[in-house]
Amino acid sequence: MTSPTLLVARRDYFAYVGAWGFWLSLITAPLVIAVLLFGPVLLAHTEPPRSIVVLADQADDAASVVQAFESDARDRARGELLAYLNTTARDIQEPAIAAFDTAPNRQSGIALVRAYVAQHAPLVLRGLPQPSPRYLVVASPAPSIDGVKPYLDGGKALSNGRALYGALNIRRVGGAPSIEYWSVNLSRLEPEVIAKDAMRLAMQREALAGHGLDPREADRLNSFDPQAQQFDPRPNAGQGHVTLRQRAPFYVALALALILWSIVFSVANMLLSGVLEEKSNKILDSLLTSVTPIQLLIGKLLGVAAVSFTLFLFWGVLGGSLLHVASAQLGDSVLGQIAGAFLDPRLLAAFIVGFLFGYLMYGAVFLALGSVCESIQEAQTLLGPIALVLAVPMMLIAPALDNPNAPLIQAVSWVPLFTPFMLLIRAPAGLSWGEIAGMAGVMGVATITVLVLASRVFSAGVANQLSLSNWLSKKPQS
Repeated sequence: MTSPTLLVARRDYFAYVGAWGFWLSLITAPLVIAVLLFGPVLLAHTEPPRSIVVLADQADDAASVVQAFESDARDRARGELLAYLNTTARDIQEPAIAAFDTAPNRQSGIALVRAYVAQHAPLVLRGLPQPSPRYLVVASPAPSIDGVKPYLDGGKALSNGRALYGALNIRRVGGAPSIEYWSVNLSRLEPEVIAKDAMRLAMQREALAGHGLDPREADRLNSFDPQAQQFDPRPNAGQGHVTLRQRAPFYVALALALILWSIVFSVANMLLSGVLEEKSNKILDSLLTSVTPIQLLIGKLLGVAAVSFTLFLFWGVLGGSLLHVASAQLGDSVLGQIAGAFLDPRLLAAFIVGFLFGYLMYGAVFLALGSVCESIQEAQTLLGPIALVLAVPMMLIAPALDNPNAPLIQAVSWVPLFTPFMLLIRAPAGLSWGEIAGMAGVMGVATITVLVLASRVFSAGVANQLSLSNWLSKKPQS
C-alpha cells in the first residue's frame, strides 16, 4: 500500500508536470541559459569593429591617435593569439609570436602566425582565433564635430552603411592638447583612454625636443614592456602556469552559482504559491482529512523535488552531451575550455549538493511561511527578510571570486543558509573532497533542524486552518 506521503508527492508531481508551462520551461530554459553564458563571448567575437573618427587641429595629433588605435588592435591580436598558443601549443608559442612581431602590420602578423601553426601544429590551427580590431578609425564624414554629431546619434549612417560609434576631437588649448570624446555610449571610455595615452606620448616627445633631446627617446621609453606570467604554487597544479584553462572553472562557478540561486528561489516560491492556492480553494482541508500535516509537508517537498529532478535529468543529458561535444570539437578555444570546465567533477558535485540541501532548507521555510499566511499579499510582507538572506550570497560573490580563501569568505561558507552558493564559488579554488563532504555534513544537520522546525510551524498553520474550516462548517446558518 502506498504511503500518504508518497501519494501527496505523486499528486503534486503530476500537477506540475501536467501544466503546459512546465514543458515550455523545460525547453526554453536551457536556451536562455546558453544565451546568457555564451552570448557575451560569441558577441565579443562576432561584433564588427566599432567605427571611430578622429578630428584634430594639428595633423600630427590626428596621426598619433590613429597610430595608437592601430597599435591597440595589434596588441589585442597578439595577446589573443598568445593566450591560445600558450594553452594549446606552448612548444611553438615563442617562434609563432616572434613571426607576428616581425610583421609590418596586424593583418600580415596574423597571416604569418597561421602559416607557422599550419606547418608545425596543423591540428591546433582549427581553433586558432581570427582577431579583429575592436575599434576601426574611418574617414570623417564632416570636417567639424558639429557636422559629425548627426552620425553619432543615429540620424545618419556612414558611407558603408554602419553606425558611427564615437568621435575624438583633439584641440590645442594654449599649446597643450585637449581631447573631447563624443559618443552616445556613455559607459565605455576606452577610445578616450587610447587617445589620452597617445597624446601623453606626443607631449613627452615635445618636452624632450624642447630640451634638445631626440623625440624618439620617448618612443623607446614607452616601449618598455616587462613580460609577466602567473603561476599556481599548489602541488596538484602541474607546471603551475596559469592559463584560461585554469581560470575557466571560476567563470563557470559564477554562472552555476547564479543558476542555483535562481532555481532554489523559484522552486521554493512554487511551494509557497501552491500552499496558498490550496488554502484559498479549500483543497488543503480535503487533503488534511487523509494525511497528517508532516506527511503533507514531506510529500510536497518530495513532489516538487521530483519535478526538479525531471528538469535536471533532461537538462543534464542534453547539456552534458552538448558540452562534451563542444569541448571535443572546439578543443582549446575559449568556448571549448569554458564548455570543458562545466564538466569539472568538483563543480558538478558542489552544484548537486548545493541544490539538494538548499532546496530542502528554503523549500521547508517557504512551505511553513505559506501555512501561516492567508493570501499572497500577506506572504509577500514576510518574504522581505528571507529575500535579504538570499541576497547575502549574491553580494559576496565578487569578494569570493577575488579571494576565495579570505577569512570572511571561509567563515560564511560554513553558514548553512549560505553554504550551497559559497561552496560553488570556492570549489575551483582548491577545495578538497574532505572539505566538500564537511560542508555537506553541516548542511545536512542544518536541513534536518530546519525540517523539524518547519514541520512544527506547518502543522500549527494547517491545524489552525482546519480548525477554522470545521468551525465555519458547524456554524448555524442564519
